[in-house]
Amino acid sequence: MKEINVFDYTQPRQILLDYLSLRQKKDDKFSVRKWAQEMELKGHSLLIMLLQGKRSLRGKHVQFLKKGMNLNAIEEKYFLTLIQYEKAIDLEEKEFYVEILEDLHPEKNFESKKVDAFKIISNWYYMAILAMTQLKKFSGSEEEIFKRLNGKLSIHEIRSALTRLKEMDLLRTDENGKVQATYNRISTTDDITNEGARIYHRQVMDLAKEALTNQNIEDREFQSFTMAIDKQKIPLAKEMIRKFRAKLSKTVSGNGDYVYQTNIQFFQLTECLVNKHEDEGVRRIQ
Repeated sequence: MKEINVFDYTQPRQILLDYLSLRQKKDDKFSVRKWAQEMELKGHSLLIMLLQGKRSLRGKHVQFLKKGMNLNAIEEKYFLTLIQYEKAIDLEEKEFYVEILEDLHPEKNFESKKVDAFKIISNWYYMAILAMTQLKKFSGSEEEIFKRLNGKLSIHEIRSALTRLKEMDLLRTDENGKVQATYNRISTTDDITNEGARIYHRQVMDLAKEALTNQNIEDREFQSFTMAIDKQKIPLAKEMIRKFRAKLSKTVSGNGDYVYQTNIQFFQLTECLVNKHEDEGVRRIQ
């Protein structure tokens, strides 16, 4: 069974990072050592260095990496060409490999970053990492992020997220070595944004359930109430919620000790029977 679609990627190392993250989500005992065994490597140190970016991916590495990801012949060729494209020095050489990649791609399109945008929009920890850049004395290291998130993510998931944020120009390191958010916007299609947002909201609601159980009441605030509302006032209610959200962020965010998550849900709880009865009456007349 395929874990990822290599044709969604423009960066070869990101494929490895995402593949490992997915395998570990499905099997928390899956390790780099076990993955190296699947590739029939004698040890796992080379694989670790490739994942960390301490060793550059080379064409000869594809021979064992394809075993670990079950790549078919076309996927293997695409993966190999991605490595060659990344290593190309001048524009002419890069354009040569782009033509090959476009020819291998099922949609004849290489420059798509749909998967990067979707993952950033749909996974809560990307926004959490960006928010961490406003913490006091934040170094931006994988180890610090792991500790601050209290083990909610693996080191490999954090490495994958940092790599993607930098490649999408959402995170950068300044001349003093400080990690900063760029506050650039992600440009993508409405279908990607909408589906990603739905996944994101489900994730942060799950995080809220965990906090309700595991955090002290002094460290959290949970409020909920139910009310009847005229449908004509729904736009007004939504606008008031948006203004509150903006005001809260402007007043208390920045130069922090912790990253906090704020969730606001406003949704319909009952059906309007008046309209339904009217519709049923129309159908009976017809």
